[in-house]
Amino acid sequence: MNDGGGERASVALRVFGGQLKLFRELASLSREELGRQLGYASHTIKSYELAQRIPDPATVERADDLLGAKGVLRAAIPLLEEAQYPAFFRDLAKLERTCVSRCSYDTLAVPGLLQTARYARAVIESHIPAFDDDEVERLVSGRLDRQVLLTREGRPPVHFIVEQCALERPIGGREIHREQVSRVLERLRLRNVSLQIMPTEIEEHPCLDGAFVLVEMPDPRTLGYVEGHARSQLVSDRKEVGDLLRLYGMIRTQALSTRESIQFIEKLAG
Repeated sequence: MNDGGGERASVALRVFGGQLKLFRELASLSREELGRQLGYASHTIKSYELAQRIPDPATVERADDLLGAKGVLRAAIPLLEEAQYPAFFRDLAKLERTCVSRCSYDTLAVPGLLQTARYARAVIESHIPAFDDDEVERLVSGRLDRQVLLTREGRPPVHFIVEQCALERPIGGREIHREQVSRVLERLRLRNVSLQIMPTEIEEHPCLDGAFVLVEMPDPRTLGYVEGHARSQLVSDRKEVGDLLRLYGMIRTQALSTRESIQFIEKLAG
């Protein structure tokens, strides 16, 4: 991967894949047989063994038990979770797993939590410097795995403010864009998910510094995450978080209402 911890993450995936294959063969199981016991197709097991895809922690634990690995496979879980995301995004990904609410302001593309697989792949493939094929697949998988936040137990409230141009931009081509717009509408049917559009024609914009996220944790405390050019920063200082909260409140008042936003997206979907 093209970030600081990328090489370590890549090595961890290859080592895990080799260990999974070794324990499977020691158990005299084919990929098809292991797949049936884990509830996956054989090609999924193959992708795990070739370090092309990252299994979720529950799958790793079940495989460890089924293959009698005695914790060897299970020990890789922290590194596998780390490998799912670019280094600059890992802290936020961890917070999302336990947050009680999340809101974000997104400027350039449809938010990752709402992306289809094809749209996510198009976004990731446009990265400069380019990711290799395995990295693209891992990052797409990690992005899609994050979307469990929208439907997990407790259904935490998730709110998006998205720039109009981000929804209109046909990343990946017209067909992928139409599919993506339909996915946004589908997700907005969830009672815990809401979205407002910041219209392009607005003359006074309170936030021209870029995207950011606010996550409320069970502690309780609220943390901020400010995005930059392939970098990010978690914000925990109470004053700085308070500034972001006030900024988000101001953006919400200037964005279209949720009803108006849905109507806009419906028109965009044709």
